[in-house]
Amino acid sequence: MEVDWKPRFDEERRRYRFCFTCEHCTYFVEQTGECSHGFPNHMHRQRFFDAEPRPKVIVFCKDFDLA
Repeated sequence: MEVDWKPRFDEERRRYRFCFTCEHCTYFVEQTGECSHGFPNHMHRQRFFDAEPRPKVIVFCKDFDLA
């Protein structure tokens, strides 16, 4: 899923502790920083959303799982 980035998103993701990045996903391999499914995950990592300049779009992973 892809949505346009808006400043409000940063405010709300911090306020509500929104879990949506690879680091929160069960498929994230912490030792390597990779996705266990082999998906490219650069645009799904926490540092991507915290970097300046902010991304123009937000891409959510279709396989994200908190389980």
